[in-house]
Amino acid sequence: MEGPGDETGWGAPKITQAFIDKVKQSGFTAIRIPCQWDYSHIINTTTEQIDPAWLNRVQEVVQYCVNDGIYVILNIHWDGGWLQGNCTTDQQLAVNAKQKALWEQIATKMRDFDEHLIFASANEPDVSDATGMSVLLSYHQTFINAVRSTGGRNSYRVLAIQGPSTDIIKTNDLMNTLPTDPASNRIMAEIHYYTPFAFCLMDGDQSWGNMYYYWGSGYHSTTDPSRNATWGEESDLNGYFQLMKTKFVDHGIPVVMGEYAAGRRSSLTGDNLTLNGASRAYWYNYVTHQALVNGILPFLWDTGSIIDRSTYAVKDQQQLAAIVQGAQTATSPGIQAGSVYQIMNRNSFRALEFAGWGTANQTSADQWDYLAGANQQFKVESAGGGYYRLTPMHATGKCLEMYQWSNTNGGQADLWDYSGGNNQKWSIQATDNGYYKITNVNSGKALEISGYSLNNGGGAQQWDYNGTRNQQWAFLKI
Repeated sequence: MEGPGDETGWGAPKITQAFIDKVKQSGFTAIRIPCQWDYSHIINTTTEQIDPAWLNRVQEVVQYCVNDGIYVILNIHWDGGWLQGNCTTDQQLAVNAKQKALWEQIATKMRDFDEHLIFASANEPDVSDATGMSVLLSYHQTFINAVRSTGGRNSYRVLAIQGPSTDIIKTNDLMNTLPTDPASNRIMAEIHYYTPFAFCLMDGDQSWGNMYYYWGSGYHSTTDPSRNATWGEESDLNGYFQLMKTKFVDHGIPVVMGEYAAGRRSSLTGDNLTLNGASRAYWYNYVTHQALVNGILPFLWDTGSIIDRSTYAVKDQQQLAAIVQGAQTATSPGIQAGSVYQIMNRNSFRALEFAGWGTANQTSADQWDYLAGANQQFKVESAGGGYYRLTPMHATGKCLEMYQWSNTNGGQADLWDYSGGNNQKWSIQATDNGYYKITNVNSGKALEISGYSLNNGGGAQQWDYNGTRNQQWAFLKI
C-alpha cells in the first residue's frame, strides 16, 4: 500500500481476498502492511485530511487479513519521508503536528478491529545520535497519545515503535527509554534486519567492497571464493539477536523484526546460481529460527518473490520451505504419527519425493522443489517398536524402503508395496534446531541425498550417519 497512487502504483495488481488466502495457506500467520498517506492521499493540506476513499480501501485490505485470522501491522511507511528524514529539532513541531493529525484519522477509521490489528508509528526513522533519539521518542509519544485518544479498542491496542533507523546496534545503544503509555504492556519495539548488506541488498560492487553471493557455514564457494561472506554470518547474527533479547524481550517488551530479506543473484548461472539459492535459503531459515527462539517476531519483506501477485502461484518453493521450517522448528511439537508431512532436506531445502510421480515398485526417491504434489507428501505411520513407515500420499499401500534389503553405503531408497520388513521401517530421531535423522531399521544407516547434491533430482540413498546436513531432514506438517 506504499506505491504511488494506490497499491498498483509500482505495477502490482490490486490486493484481493484470494491473494491473502494464499498467503495464509502458505504458512504465514501475520502480515505487515507498509502504507502511505500523506504522499498521495491528503485532500486538505491545512487539516491533513486523508481521502476517505483511501481510508476505506486500507480498511478493506486489513479486513481481508482479519477474515483469515491473520494478524496485521499497519504503519505510516516512508510516505515521502516527512517523518523518516526529519528526526531533527527544527522539524519536530511540524512533524508532531502531522503525526497527530494522521494517526487520529487512521485510528478512528480502524477502531473496531480487534487485537488482530496492530499499529506501527513509522518505518525506518533516520536517527544516529541521542538528540535524534529524543526527537524520535516525541514522535512515538504523539503516536501513542493520538491512538489512545480515539478510545474503544484503541485504548488498549498493541502498538509498535521503531528503534533508530530500525538498526539493532543503534537501537541497543540509543533507545534506552520508552514513551509513556496509559495501557499496560501494550508496546512493541521494532527493528529490521538486512545483514550483511553485501549479501542481502547490495546490487553492485563498490570501491569499499563487493557483493556477497554465498553466506553461512557449509555454503561458501570453493570456485568463487571472493564472493563468500566474510562477516555477518551465524555468530554475528546470534550476538545481534541476543542484544534485543537482553534489552527488550527479557523485560517483557516484544520485538518485531518488521523487515528481513535477501535478494536472489539472478545474474549467476549453473552451480553458482544453485549454491546462491541454497545459501539464501539457509539465510532465511537461520534468521527466522534464531529470531523466534530469541523472542523476536520476523516479518518477511516480500515484493512478490515468493507468491505471484497475479496468479497466486508459489514462485520460490525453496525460499518458502526454508522460512516455514525455520518458524515451525522454533516451537516444534515433534513428529506426530498419523500426520502428513513435507520432508525437506536440510542441505538443499528441497523436498523428498518419488521421481516423476512413479507408482511402480522400485521407483527411485530423490529431491525436488516442493510443488505440493502427493508424491512429495508422506504420511508418517507407526510401524511398531517406536519405528515408522513413510507412506507417500500418491501410492496407496506402498512405502519408502531400502531396495533389496541393502546394508551397504549407497543403497538406493525407493518405493515398494508395504510388507512390514525392517528395510521399510525407519527410526526418526531429533538432531538439532528441529531437524531429524531418518535411519533405516534394517541397515542402521541414515537416509541422505547423495553427494551433497543441491539440485533437483539429487538421489536419496543410505550412508553411515556422520551428522552432515544432507543426512538431516525437516518435517513440515501439511
